Amino acid sequence: MKLERLRPGDAIGIICPASSIAADNPRIPVMEKYLSGLGLKIKYGKNLFATYGYLAGTDEQRAADLEAMYLDDDVKVILCMKGGYGCSRMVNLLDFQKIAKHPKLLIGFSDITVLLNAIHQKTDFPTIHGDVGIWLGNPRIDAASLADFEALLFQNQLGRVLKNPRDDAKMLRGGSAEGKLIGGNLSLIATLAGTEFDLDFTDKIVFIEDVGEAPYRIDRYLSNLRLAGKLKKAKGFVLGYFTDCASKEAGSWEIPDLLKQYFGNLSVPVITDFASGHDFPFINLPIGVSVKMDADARTITILEEIYETH
Repeated sequence: MKLERLRPGDAIGIICPASSIAADNPRIPVMEKYLSGLGLKIKYGKNLFATYGYLAGTDEQRAADLEAMYLDDDVKVILCMKGGYGCSRMVNLLDFQKIAKHPKLLIGFSDITVLLNAIHQKTDFPTIHGDVGIWLGNPRIDAASLADFEALLFQNQLGRVLKNPRDDAKMLRGGSAEGKLIGGNLSLIATLAGTEFDLDFTDKIVFIEDVGEAPYRIDRYLSNLRLAGKLKKAKGFVLGYFTDCASKEAGSWEIPDLLKQYFGNLSVPVITDFASGHDFPFINLPIGVSVKMDADARTITILEEIYETH
């Protein structure tokens, strides 16, 4: 399924399908200035600033905003304003048959992991584990992250080589493998287990990251995946940032220890410390797209064009 690539003057739709955001958040005008500087128009979802507890509106409101952006032919790309929590409460409300008639990119990460993988599963659209709106307005965002985001939006993707700007990713197990890239936030991948939106690791390249989880919780999520037989089904793993996941308890394992325990004895290539997740620099990753991972070179090469070429 090839999508229409953004061009200057096109509209980018922005929604909040998870946690709420205040209208006076200082990152919003920074994001607006940046996107406008790329020549893009901005169209906000009807319920962008709604609140329902800690969520950006009711489950029905958030699902309606996402559907409306897919059905709006003026909108060429959908960008999630932020993650947080809530996508797993509303994903089952989406009309995937309607969405499937309006191919376009959905971009986001963290809690948006639920939507990225579900929409790919149900429509065969590629989606992007990529920057959210408040990430683009984050004062810490660096030039390499912005350059990668712009390359995602405006360049052909076939043959692009994705790698850490600082060349500081690590090889846990060597070798190379090809397959469709899936995944995202570990806690959400584990949450979806046993549901109709469960991620099938079979013959896939699986990307995993997380934030704010103590090592024992990361251990629990990984043991869930191992007990389900998932880890042995993948062709390779790309492990991103595990931000603020250090232990506060003496004697605890740290994240590198756990990653070695769960992935070090697998018979597939494994990259760790790949620059994607809850930190900068941030590399945008295509979900549902064929890639080649080279653990020795610590790179991901996109093997499939996601855009229509003329």
